[in-house]
Amino acid sequence: MAAVMRIDGTRRKLDLKAYKNRHAVEADYETLIDEPFSLYEDGKLALSYVIPEDNLEPLRLACKTIKYTTNFRQGGLKTTSRVFGYEPRKVLRKDYCSVTSLSREFPKQNSIIVKAASMVGRNYQKVNPDLYAKHKAETEAKVGEDWKIYDAPFTSGIINENNPLKYHFDSGNYRNVWSGMVVFKEGITGGYLSLPEFNIGITLRDKSILYFDGQGILHGVTPIQRLSEYSKRYSIVYYSLKGIWKCLPLNDEIIRIRRIRSEREAKRAGIKADVH
Repeated sequence: MAAVMRIDGTRRKLDLKAYKNRHAVEADYETLIDEPFSLYEDGKLALSYVIPEDNLEPLRLACKTIKYTTNFRQGGLKTTSRVFGYEPRKVLRKDYCSVTSLSREFPKQNSIIVKAASMVGRNYQKVNPDLYAKHKAETEAKVGEDWKIYDAPFTSGIINENNPLKYHFDSGNYRNVWSGMVVFKEGITGGYLSLPEFNIGITLRDKSILYFDGQGILHGVTPIQRLSEYSKRYSIVYYSLKGIWKCLPLNDEIIRIRRIRSEREAKRAGIKADVH
């Protein structure tokens, strides 16, 4: 991995409510950074932008050969994306922990994407070994073996396709650790990551990785100009969900949801459930 420059930054005092859920534009920052760098806030490493030495082409191909869906994330954020890894319980929709549907619909591509978590974790360890160790230890202590992604600290992830995401804070992740975002770009201009509190934008080169705490730093993506019908911008974000801490071992998770469903059906029918 190439050496990175150091930037010492201080957050501007902004009305964050005025930014949240609006589109990012290049006028929101004064400095656009293209080179690998590490940002320090009050002497503490806040994020790191790197160009890894790993071969990322298999990961790019996997992203290009899956089907995406358009939906709304928590908070109403519209995305064209697919999730991967593990999903926690969602009481109203799917009250059990599970692997995502990508593993069933595109098993080969899913395998490549999930295995790449190890590479993302390895580079995370290089740029911030102390935070990586904390993150890994938290996963080891709180996530069951059935819900871990290989040797990485992450539990889950999302692939965004041509998404100029509005300003937002991530939600549901472990607190005070980093996510790793791999970016691929072909035939586009724009699509920069805007961090208005630090008054900077990041170009996010093709085959780059950005590590930062998306829950603690406001971020959004500037407009993407596609130069042809084949133009693509993918961002693959690897993160760790606190909801996975509640997941039981797989067999126990299956027993649990069967019991809950039996109890619900029995209640509707006005009878006593047999939960044995």
